[in-house]
Amino acid sequence: MPRTLAECPVVARREVARDTVVVSFEVHLEEPVTAGQFAMVHTGDDDAYVLPRPYSILDVVGDRMDLLVKVAGRGSKELAQIREGATARIFGPLGQGFDLADFEGRPSVLVAGGVGIVPLYRLARELKRRGGPAARPLFGAHTPADLPVELLGDEPAGPWQLWIEEQPLEGQRLGLVTLGLEEALDATPDAIVATCGPTPMMHAVARMCRDRGVPLRVCLEEQMGCGAGVCRACVIEHADQPRMRTVCKEGPVFDVDQIRFLPEDHTDRAEPGACSA
Repeated sequence: MPRTLAECPVVARREVARDTVVVSFEVHLEEPVTAGQFAMVHTGDDDAYVLPRPYSILDVVGDRMDLLVKVAGRGSKELAQIREGATARIFGPLGQGFDLADFEGRPSVLVAGGVGIVPLYRLARELKRRGGPAARPLFGAHTPADLPVELLGDEPAGPWQLWIEEQPLEGQRLGLVTLGLEEALDATPDAIVATCGPTPMMHAVARMCRDRGVPLRVCLEEQMGCGAGVCRACVIEHADQPRMRTVCKEGPVFDVDQIRFLPEDHTDRAEPGACSA
């Protein structure tokens, strides 16, 4: 797949939630972007940052690409504070996104948390455009201040069901987003599920889907070095073969049955240094 590596100017920046902004770049991509794909971004200070950071692509409209940036450390803080007219080096689109054929002709439930909203926002919008059985998107947050409200309306990807752990506002549900998944699967047991977000949330989703025999696609969030499968800093074990899969090149979207995703998936492997009969 052709990829773009370029110095790209910032054309807009807006806050959408606490410590969370959308940064828009002027980028001339050679290929369309699918939900789940990402870009490697370097702010340009080679003395301060050796490696770029991966960011899931929120939207592409013409020559504008939007990235959602949540401040988590020094690198993300610098990118979140970048000003219009400044530039960053961008390499993308990268990775394997969601295959819409997996969702054809069946209901779907999309479970997002944190910056995991990005690939599922795009997936919900693409499924809505294609028609067919409606997707049910769910988003979980700690407090209402953590909600990227402008992404969670009825259009173009909603309506979203919002689950808040503390002090929900009117129209929001109290509790973990997995409660919403349980309700959704009770109503549509033949659904396919997609999830992206904090690891504990994704593990809970994976266990529920496994217990119910529900197909699940996971979009993994991993630290990456190159974004092209060369450095192998972002590997995960294959489910059935003695090899590792690269999240950046073979993912970040996987059928959960094709990887060892849950901690209990590793219990049949000997501990380092252990003897096996």
